[in-house]
Amino acid sequence: MDFQKYLENLESQLKAVNADIVEKQEELDKIKEFRTRIKGGIEVVKQIESDNKPAEREPLQLQQEIRKEVDQMARPGGDMDSL
Repeated sequence: MDFQKYLENLESQLKAVNADIVEKQEELDKIKEFRTRIKGGIEVVKQIESDNKPAEREPLQLQQEIRKEVDQMARPGGDMDSL
């Protein structure tokens, strides 16, 4: 048996595997960074959405107040009777 040939082959395979590990680790790091950016984007969208919700509620509250005032005016003895 030629042990030196086997050792050289195994060392060559080890170098190739180590190079693959380094390459895959770099790819994994990039994917993790992308995941972090996606999570950040989700948080930004949720924050914008929550910031816009009060603006959406204000017209609803205003609309309810207007209806309430109209109902009061339309009641007997309300402001509409004076017109």
